[in-house]
Amino acid sequence: MGKHSFLSASASHRWINCPPSARLCEEYADRPSEYAQEGTDCHELCAYKVEKALGRRVKDPTENLTYYSQEMEECAEGYCAFVMEQAAEAGKLCADPLVLVEQRLDYSRYVGIEGSFGTGDCVIVSDGLLHIIDYKHGLGVLVSAEKNSQLSCYALGALDLFDGIYDIAQVSLTIYQPRRENVSTYTMSREELLAWAETVLAPAAKLAYEGKGEFKAGDHCQFCKAKATCRKRAEYNLELARYDFEMPALLGDDEVAAILTKADELVSWAGDIKDYALQKALSGTKFTGFKVVEGRSNRKYTDEAAVAKAVEDAGYEPYEKKLLGITAMSQALGRKKFEELLGGLVYKPPGKPVLVPESDKRPAMNTAINDFKENEEDNNYGKDRK
Repeated sequence: MGKHSFLSASASHRWINCPPSARLCEEYADRPSEYAQEGTDCHELCAYKVEKALGRRVKDPTENLTYYSQEMEECAEGYCAFVMEQAAEAGKLCADPLVLVEQRLDYSRYVGIEGSFGTGDCVIVSDGLLHIIDYKHGLGVLVSAEKNSQLSCYALGALDLFDGIYDIAQVSLTIYQPRRENVSTYTMSREELLAWAETVLAPAAKLAYEGKGEFKAGDHCQFCKAKATCRKRAEYNLELARYDFEMPALLGDDEVAAILTKADELVSWAGDIKDYALQKALSGTKFTGFKVVEGRSNRKYTDEAAVAKAVEDAGYEPYEKKLLGITAMSQALGRKKFEELLGGLVYKPPGKPVLVPESDKRPAMNTAINDFKENEEDNNYGKDRK
């Protein structure tokens, strides 16, 4: 069995929605990134914190982490505290709840494909409840636990291991994403999970394994290795070409709404195409009408210490005095001391208005039309009182 699962849980959102992408991605090598390594480092730190809190003998990995920072430390501490809270809750359901960290979970029997597995960050098993907790270090995408296919696959693997030992009736899925201040939990019945496995997961897995099914573009394309040159994704985005962007005033509201639903994906796709083309061009590919040039850059000191000494020797001050930003100050003081000293001196101004889909969890702002309606209602109320 290889190191990686062909039908991995982490990629399940993609191959469930676009089954043939599973075989297509086999043709592409993994491209490691600093973001992925940072996430790996934090997962390792999180696992250590939880294992230690559970009283297990584990080695502190901090000195070997490439991207360790005070922020990462705080994220891991918060995650550990959350897991221990959930473990305590599980202890109320039975005398011997099980807490597993970085647990390999095999869901092969539910997809009908051997070697289908993933690694659950934390699995808490008790009588009546199975709780899957997944840590997300990323800042870019807000991840929801609601009907999350990755966590659902993990839950199936855990059911396979413990359903005969613990009387599991409900399954909770939790995403812990501290850098987005996001803790999302979704709870369903055991029967609901098994029905999803039978009607959605297994059929999609069969198609994916056989390289069959239809290509489909959507938000699941984000982490697809073939996303830059996928023809279906290109067709999906190029549908926007039928709109005349030079005359936006002639577009109806329904047409604008149709464009908005695809705008983010269009921008993402265009960026992927440009990144792909640049890498190919650097390797020698010639794209008609384009060339590779050296981009703009800023001047830099060759030796900052030598620069500072030269300026000081000349009788000048080489450094500027600047107040630390909130994040840097919090890291310097520690979260508790920061709140103690500066809690009353920090405020959060209203964020810049952003147009998002209705599915976004944030409450809607008062728009000009809403303000007008409220004023009109207030005026009418005043008239009624007279």
